[in-house]
Amino acid sequence: MPPDLIYLARGRPQRPRANLIQTLHTVEALSAAGVAARLYLPGVPGSFDLAGFLAGMGIRHPIDLRCRTSLNRRWAGWPFVLLHRKELLGAKAVYTRVPELSQLLARNGIPHFLEVHDTETLVGKGLAPALLKAAQAGILRGLIAISEAGRGALVELGFAPERLGVLPSGVDLGAFSTIPTPGIEDFRAAQAIYVGRISRDRGLDLLEAVAAAGYPVTLVGPRDDEPSVRSEHLKVEGAVPHAQVPACLARASVALMPYQADLQHAATISPIKLFEAMAAGRLVIASDLPPIREVVRHGENGLLVDPDDPAAWIAAMAQVRANPEAALALAEAGRATARDYGWDTRAQRLLALTGLRAA
Repeated sequence: MPPDLIYLARGRPQRPRANLIQTLHTVEALSAAGVAARLYLPGVPGSFDLAGFLAGMGIRHPIDLRCRTSLNRRWAGWPFVLLHRKELLGAKAVYTRVPELSQLLARNGIPHFLEVHDTETLVGKGLAPALLKAAQAGILRGLIAISEAGRGALVELGFAPERLGVLPSGVDLGAFSTIPTPGIEDFRAAQAIYVGRISRDRGLDLLEAVAAAGYPVTLVGPRDDEPSVRSEHLKVEGAVPHAQVPACLARASVALMPYQADLQHAATISPIKLFEAMAAGRLVIASDLPPIREVVRHGENGLLVDPDDPAAWIAAMAQVRANPEAALALAEAGRATARDYGWDTRAQRLLALTGLRAA
């Protein structure tokens, strides 16, 4: 019997990235809510420790996860759709965040929903016209952006506003909200941390500048780019399993989010790490970009800084140390904001957007 919801993704457990974190936790929250949700991912080697992988990703509730070689990128999804066509048509809702799979589902007459993370890709790969046609025909039942900025970009591409929803990323509140908030003295001697992919378009230059100014900065994550300068205040560590991120954040009082405007999806971003840092009670200093502004309100629950001005980032760290009481208030307000972005809340919003109901 087909499940209520089938979620199709291309994230590979062998090389987990943020998109897979979001997918797994969303499906886990749906399952915990009583929804019969089935997640399909590309195939994995027979020796792959799937249970260990799920534990490392922080998944604690059982989920119906099935890895299929027919979904591997090299086949473009065609074998999977042919093999699972009956099941896909029988599900109450089919959901994906992969535009190419959405186009394939539409070609095969399979109604579905598409979660859009990057409108630039839709345009750059020439996928927008076909998806627009599928939406007009009703086979693409709805598009879900992860930010209001993303929704606006879809409207500009011609998609009907009434078929668009907004579903920001989320956070495991159980894992992150139990970390003690830093104290006044922690902010008086503030140290900063960045957890995520280390690259120039994610602000490595700014992170280096903050460290060069004498503020300790720890970078934790896989590296696309290497630091170009050495500083006794800059520490670079490798990636850790997602379940260990709360412990990483607990080592600093400030979380830096220096996204650059030239990052491919910067115009529509909804970063998981933003919600995690706020839920952990860390003071967030983030790039002043439209989608970030939807969550972080400057001077209320965090600080927003010009992504092109290293001196402004250094000044923000100086501000934290000079007024630790205000920094603590911002961190506590950020933690309160994060409570609205739990994965369970995201699951309920997804159900509302797709017309499904929890058991």
